[in-house]
Amino acid sequence: MNENPESERVIRQIVVVGGGVAGLSAAYTLQQESKSLPFPVSISVIDAEQRLGGKIITENVNGFTIEGGPDCFLRQKPWAAELAKTLGLKDDLLDTNDHQRKTYVLIKGRLTPLPDGVMLIVPTRIMPFVLSRLFSWPGKIRMGLDWFIPKYKGTSDESVGDFIRRRLGTEALDKLAEPLMSGIHVSDPEKQSLLATFPRFRNIEQKHGSMIRGMLAERKLAAQHRPANGKPASIFQSFIQGVGHLITALEKALSGCTIYKSTKVTAIAPGVDGRYQLSLSNGQQVLADAIILAIPSFNAAELLQDLSPTASSQLNAIPYVSTATISMAFRKQDIHKPFMGFGFVIPRTEKREISACTWSSFKFDHRAPGDHLLLRCFVGGPGKEEMVELDDETLVNVARRELESILGLKAEPVLTRIYRWRKANPQYEVGHLDRVQQIFATCRTEAPGIYLTGSAYEGVGIPDCINQGKKAAGQLLQFLQQERVAA
Repeated sequence: MNENPESERVIRQIVVVGGGVAGLSAAYTLQQESKSLPFPVSISVIDAEQRLGGKIITENVNGFTIEGGPDCFLRQKPWAAELAKTLGLKDDLLDTNDHQRKTYVLIKGRLTPLPDGVMLIVPTRIMPFVLSRLFSWPGKIRMGLDWFIPKYKGTSDESVGDFIRRRLGTEALDKLAEPLMSGIHVSDPEKQSLLATFPRFRNIEQKHGSMIRGMLAERKLAAQHRPANGKPASIFQSFIQGVGHLITALEKALSGCTIYKSTKVTAIAPGVDGRYQLSLSNGQQVLADAIILAIPSFNAAELLQDLSPTASSQLNAIPYVSTATISMAFRKQDIHKPFMGFGFVIPRTEKREISACTWSSFKFDHRAPGDHLLLRCFVGGPGKEEMVELDDETLVNVARRELESILGLKAEPVLTRIYRWRKANPQYEVGHLDRVQQIFATCRTEAPGIYLTGSAYEGVGIPDCINQGKKAAGQLLQFLQQERVAA
């Protein structure tokens, strides 16, 4: 063991490749935690784009707050709100307008409201469910049989489609689960891994023997823990200034990091003294004692091709799909058929050109001037990726045509914004968690000191990515300390 105090002053170089929320969370954690280390560190963040944030982008224009990517995050997963509070953004957190919360499903061209009491696609109130036009009587009876169906035996993964059909029936899958869940994971439920995307479903089934029984128990427990005013907490949160406010605050907080923008890492090769050498698109060479790759898995595969061909091949096996969003603003005075709620989702069986529409300025305050409405339509995803490549004018026309058909909305938009996300949505197919663990194990063996994080691995939501970034940072710092001890 080297006890020379001079060795303690050698600066460890850490590079985070990727400036999305996972990479920024990792860099922020490294910056904060490194203050207590017995050796100094230098942290660099390198991103190929001219802005940080990855799929999180908020545009503020003429009083409108337009989200290009995610517009909110789950309150139930605490990591986003915790980070916001650490950054001094507690007062900027924004709940949804639950007093006008209503979600619709398009069935046979008609918007049908979700019945009150539906929790995670499971009915928990009898009369609203019985009276709902959303399901046929055979469909309702089949969903009720969940109460009696034996729980799953074993621990193996299964598709979301198989799980929903097994417990609630085909109609519940087609009309409820598929359109609602595709808004989160943009996946084909017949391929989508239950354990990687909705492990809570399996846990509820195993604990209660029935999804309905489990949801009733959780509803009762939630009622016991409601705040003094008796109102349930909002399921989703955002920021008054939009989700991009979190990225702005993170970038500002990374005062101790060197940040490269519009710079791509083109190669990673073994360097001297066990370090890695990164080649950058600007011609620079950067040495690193440890690296976090917070980039899409196919980009990580490219960089690891020579260092770990096995991990590279495994990373390339994670599929992606493309999507796009079309935001449109309208004058209220031009809308002759008023509507209210959070928006609607469209089952694939309806064969429409859009998959969903969020009524952004109803869902959240501070999204549009008082005399305007802001809506956002979604296109693309599995089987519909060609929609993403349509030109702007065509995409706007598609969205307008669908809104006229569904809502009777004929008004001319006063503002439009389109955001395309090509190969930006990782697909968690059955067996995904096992694949990810194999990738991580391979990297530890063949590329020690390189860590992977981001939406391709253990969760696609903002809180998941923040938590994964923190986790990768912790593993990296532990690696550096072990290397110091072994030196």
